[in-house]
Amino acid sequence: MAISKRLFIFGALLALLVSSCNLKKRAPEASPTEGKLDVYCAESVWPAVTKAANKFMELYNKAHITVHAVPTRVAIAKLLNNEATVVVTSRYFNREELDVMKKYNIEADSLRVALDGVAVIVNAKNHIPRMSIDQLRDVFSGKTRLWGKLYPPFQGRIIPALESPNSGTLEYFKDRVLGPENFSEAYPCSTMSNVYTFVGKNRDAIGLVSLNWLNSGPNILPAKESAPRAIEIAEVDSTNMKYVDPNSFGSYYYPYQAHVYRHYYPLTRPIYFLTRNLDDGLGAGFLTFAASASGQQIFLNDGLVPATMPVRLVQLNDQPL
Repeated sequence: MAISKRLFIFGALLALLVSSCNLKKRAPEASPTEGKLDVYCAESVWPAVTKAANKFMELYNKAHITVHAVPTRVAIAKLLNNEATVVVTSRYFNREELDVMKKYNIEADSLRVALDGVAVIVNAKNHIPRMSIDQLRDVFSGKTRLWGKLYPPFQGRIIPALESPNSGTLEYFKDRVLGPENFSEAYPCSTMSNVYTFVGKNRDAIGLVSLNWLNSGPNILPAKESAPRAIEIAEVDSTNMKYVDPNSFGSYYYPYQAHVYRHYYPLTRPIYFLTRNLDDGLGAGFLTFAASASGQQIFLNDGLVPATMPVRLVQLNDQPL
């Protein structure tokens, strides 16, 4: 038996910062509630960020925000090349990017707006209940190629489905799970939504998606098509204790929001708003909204875990696994 929990958020709505400019007629005042803004966003959280942008534009009809779904590496490149002031990523700057920033004296700020879990999904016809991090490493590195070695009632050749190498999800999984190992041959998917639909249609497939896509994915499937499902994951290697709460070591957990919040789920990661040359304009207004109670509620409703508001865990009921 496992306890299913839902997270609830409380907190006051943060006021949007409206500051005045002493510029003369030669330039318009910057406004946090009007203008145009292009946000380059990791596809793993594109559904939630798009909903936040739409809500912001409902509140402020002079604001025009376009959220572009791109791999995390592309979003960060846009920021460092000064082609964007706000990007949303599924990881922080890596060593290579930090070296570039140091070399060219680039300053950027970050705000952690949510916690995400990388869900391991399988086809609905595959009833394997759980896998350890070590087993995941063997599957995605190609050491284990048959489902029968993991779960004898289910026979077939394992087909990993992976998105773009520039994906922050793949970078995270490589660092967190594979380590020195490399990804084996996999079915190439251009986007996370493609991973979701491919696993949903192929009984032998396995893939990696965010909590946001685990929540939003069923909306892109035909009505009669079964959605893929997430399996339980456990950390069983004591050298990786830094990644999980010690109380969860050796136990299996679904990617529930409560387990992600407490770092019981072994594949938990932060989501960032990264900014550069941010003034008092629309970028600052949208960032403030995303960190406010209203913005955080959108992330909560879309399967993520808010990171800037206090969180309260409430046990609703017990559920069989």
